[in-house]
Amino acid sequence: MSEAALAVRDLEVARGAFQLRVPALELRAGEALAVLGPNGAGKSTLLRAMAGLLPLRSGSATRAESCDVALVFQRPIAFSGSVARNVELPLWARGVPRERRRERARAAMEEFGIDHLAGRDAATLSGGELRRLALARAFAPEPDVLLLDEPFDDLDAAGRETLSLDLRRVLDQTGVAVAMVTHDLRQALLLADHIAILLDGRLAQEGRRDEVLRRPAGPEIARLVGMGNLWPARVLDPGLSRFPGSSIELGDDLRLASVERFASGAEVWVGVRPENVRLAKGAEPETSGRAIVTAIFSDGVLVTALLDWGGLEVRTHFVSGRGLGVSLKRGDAVSFGIRPEDVHLMPRS
Repeated sequence: MSEAALAVRDLEVARGAFQLRVPALELRAGEALAVLGPNGAGKSTLLRAMAGLLPLRSGSATRAESCDVALVFQRPIAFSGSVARNVELPLWARGVPRERRRERARAAMEEFGIDHLAGRDAATLSGGELRRLALARAFAPEPDVLLLDEPFDDLDAAGRETLSLDLRRVLDQTGVAVAMVTHDLRQALLLADHIAILLDGRLAQEGRRDEVLRRPAGPEIARLVGMGNLWPARVLDPGLSRFPGSSIELGDDLRLASVERFASGAEVWVGVRPENVRLAKGAEPETSGRAIVTAIFSDGVLVTALLDWGGLEVRTHFVSGRGLGVSLKRGDAVSFGIRPEDVHLMPRS
């Protein structure tokens, strides 16, 4: 494994009454880390500490030798002069010769689709254009580590979509190590290889993106990462089931199976991602239950259906415009299936 471009060890930061504690976190070349958490969890504080902008009570945020770090703030600013001059500014500060400055600035503006704005006064840019300017300015010096604080803030849905795709492409091309704070889970998942969860100033979970999505450490994290089905339940005696993992009782005659093992009688939270609830009209041989559709919502890309399963609400997603995305309606009786490997158990303590 390559050396970390930036490594956090036993980091503690105090800002008034708030304290941030992160035992360990690493950023590596070519990988993107999404830092998620509710407001006030310490996400922006962590980025500023990693950038060396805040004093540490203890611990360290250590860069690899000759590592250059760029930070893009939540509220990007434009300096006086043209867009091109703004993008060249960090290169000028480093003493880069004029022709090289212009070459790197032009390439960075092209990467973020603002090369046609090179001669415009930067003070006249829209919010979305200003965000692209800030990213181009950060990428122009070819940093080893890029720290992004809410890069999609205040953008509409179309702006978030196009900017996230452009950013992912540039990250793949440059191999820069990235840490990004965002409230937009969908954009985070488009970009992230790893996820770090902050709760109340502590690192609650960190790992590969898919592992955190499928196996959140607790119910609060499950909600943050979009595990839309979360139910209290009890683990049954193994003797009541032939299944080798755990059999779970969610209510009268409502049971699921999980490959995860918990002790008999344990009180647990059951988490299932909506996209892992398979839906069909009519009875099927291998189903978890029968339910009634109580509501349907669509954003034109995904359909969200809410089901009543014996008094328990089940949420599922599927593609709009085909199959059930066209034919399903409120009041339909459906069967659904949830695989044991998609049923995640968390202690209720």
